[in-house]
Amino acid sequence: MSEPAVRRREAVTGRVLVVDDQENNRLLLKDLLEAQGHQVIEAVDGADALRHVVDSIPDVVLLDVGMPGMDGFEVCRRLKADPTTAAIPVLLVTALSQRDQRLLGIGAGANDYITKPIDKSDLSLRVRNAIRMRQLYVEVEEQYRRLERLELLRDSLVHMIVHDLRSPLAGIRAYLDLIKLDGAGKLDVAMTQSIDEARKVAVEMTDMVSDLLDVSRLEAGQMPLELASADLGVVVAEGVAGVAGASPRVSIRLESTPEQLRVVCDAGVVRRIVANLVGNSIKFTPASGKIRVVVRGDGNEVKVSVRDTGPGIPAEYHEKIFEKFGQVDAARHGARPSSGLGLTFCKFAVEVHGGRIGVESKVGEGSTFWFVLPAAGPPPR
Repeated sequence: MSEPAVRRREAVTGRVLVVDDQENNRLLLKDLLEAQGHQVIEAVDGADALRHVVDSIPDVVLLDVGMPGMDGFEVCRRLKADPTTAAIPVLLVTALSQRDQRLLGIGAGANDYITKPIDKSDLSLRVRNAIRMRQLYVEVEEQYRRLERLELLRDSLVHMIVHDLRSPLAGIRAYLDLIKLDGAGKLDVAMTQSIDEARKVAVEMTDMVSDLLDVSRLEAGQMPLELASADLGVVVAEGVAGVAGASPRVSIRLESTPEQLRVVCDAGVVRRIVANLVGNSIKFTPASGKIRVVVRGDGNEVKVSVRDTGPGIPAEYHEKIFEKFGQVDAARHGARPSSGLGLTFCKFAVEVHGGRIGVESKVGEGSTFWFVLPAAGPPPR
């Protein structure tokens, strides 16, 4: 190690709280620590130490074990139980022969210990390392807060842009409808099909915009739900019907029990969950492929499964594809689990209903996306 690097390590200083009921011990530690450039605060007992921690958060606490009243173990437990002080390193000061005390202290959450009689070099190294650990924690915490602020700004910007996209997309759909209406009997088949395809793309873009806006609202807990008792079999059938006609090349079969499977849900949101899952399967199921949608009661839950004969999803992406940015990573590595934020919307929407969502898949064997919702009692008579 180079000489400048050694000097940098030795220059690590901070605020040290020394807690000991014996004045001579406090003065000894204070003299040794101040000689190394540390700022020292003294506390005469456990209660005094807790007051000092609140008034001026230290970088490290040197804590004597054997104090009257509140001993060092209890002080350590209280510091580690409080989220505002839990990250402050606590070094127990204990006699070399008191092994049981050291073990009890570490069990109480202490980060390290210093043995009596005090060795100057040992004290210097352990205090310096503890302060550096505290400084690194503070740096990481600040970076995390900065990332949170940046993510909030980014999400706000994206939300604003996406919200403004709704109007032009609605305009595109309206103009395409007008062109098709005005051109009735004048346009050839190819032109009519092109207009229909363009409108289909505009609808898909509108759905993506809606998913993104709703994901933001669900994340913020600002999406109102119109909860009511509903037969999930009927809701799923309506969701499937909404997308089944979009792809006649794929066979879609719905299986449900004859009895009612009631849940308390926002039926419109659940229909969108089903439409997203089935629509996703349609996108990645080859021509003449099959999609099987099953609704079954399972004890206190109702389970909906969407099974396809598509290419499957690698195991390492089974959790990631439901995350907001997990699909980007999956696409970069050649996996095609979804498009847009449909699966992310499904995850948030299912969880806000108190349910769970997941996928079972093997490459080359298709995928089964499923979600479960808590079952409700029979409807009132």
